[in-house]
Amino acid sequence: MDNFSIGYANIALVKYWGKKSKNPVLPFNPNISLRLDSLYSKTKIEKSSSGYDEFYINDKKQSDKEVSKIINFIDKFVPSKRERIKIISYNTVPTAAGLSSSSSGTMALVIACNEYFKLNKSTEQLIKIAKEGSGSSCRSFFKMASWLEDGTVKEIKCNLDLAMFILVVSEDIKEISSREAMERCVKTSTNFKEWTETAKKDFDSMISAIEENNFTKIGKITESNALAMHSTTKCATPSFSFLTEESYEAMDIVKKIRNSGIECYFTMDAGPNVKVLYQKKDHDKLYEEIKYLWKKKIIQCMV
Repeated sequence: MDNFSIGYANIALVKYWGKKSKNPVLPFNPNISLRLDSLYSKTKIEKSSSGYDEFYINDKKQSDKEVSKIINFIDKFVPSKRERIKIISYNTVPTAAGLSSSSSGTMALVIACNEYFKLNKSTEQLIKIAKEGSGSSCRSFFKMASWLEDGTVKEIKCNLDLAMFILVVSEDIKEISSREAMERCVKTSTNFKEWTETAKKDFDSMISAIEENNFTKIGKITESNALAMHSTTKCATPSFSFLTEESYEAMDIVKKIRNSGIECYFTMDAGPNVKVLYQKKDHDKLYEEIKYLWKKKIIQCMV
C-alpha cells in the first residue's frame, strides 16, 4: 500500500478494562480479542521538510498536543538522535469513537517506525512496544489473541469461522476517552473488583468454549462480559455511560434476530456502537435482517 504499514482493529470478546500497572502496562484481568482485518489503519513516516515533527490523520494536521503525545511515545524506542519526521496516517474507522482506532493506529505506527528507523525488531518486541502505547493494540498482531495479567500475549487458534457487523450509533469523538474512563473506573467504581473477578471467570470459560467450538457459549459470554464492563461506568464517580438509547435499541435488534433463529450476539467497547458477532455461514441472511431493522450505517467486518 504505497509503503504504508498496516495495523488492524480488534474487538474484545472478554474485555480489557483497567490497568494494574502502567510501567509496564499490565491488565487487571486476562482478555481475548478477535481481529477485524477489514478495519485498519495505515501509516508511513517521511523526513519532515518543515524542520519540526508533524502528524497527519486522514490528511488533517494534528494539534501540537497530539504531536507531542505521539512523539513522546516514539522517542521511547527509536534512536535518541534522529531527524524530524512527518507521520502520515489514514484510518478506515472513525478516530476515538469506540471502534478500536487506537489499536490499529498504534500497531501501524510501531511497524512504520521499525521500518523507517531500521530497528529490526521481532514481532514479539513490536508487540511489547505497542502495548505501551495502547494496551489493546498488542492483540492486533494475531487473528485471535489473549493478553494475560503478566503481560504475555498469546495467539489463540479458533476453528470457527467468525465475523462481525458494526451497528454504527455514532462516529463522533467520545466526550470521555477510553483511557480517562478506564482510570476513573479503576479508582472510583464501586463494582470494579467484582468486574475483575467476573472477567477472570469469563476468560477461563471463553477459552473452554473456543476449544469446544461452542459458538453459543462464546456468544453468551461475549454479551454478559460486555454488559459487566459497562456496569462499572455507572458505579464510578462521577458516573457516566458510553451507551445511548440507540445502543440499547441495537442490542434489542440483535436479540430479536437471534430469537428468530439466526444465531448472533452483541458486544460494545468504550463507545456507543454495537458489534454483532456471528458465523460467516449466516452472513447473507443476517445482513438482510439487520438492514431491514437497523436504519443507520452498518459496517461489515470479515475476520
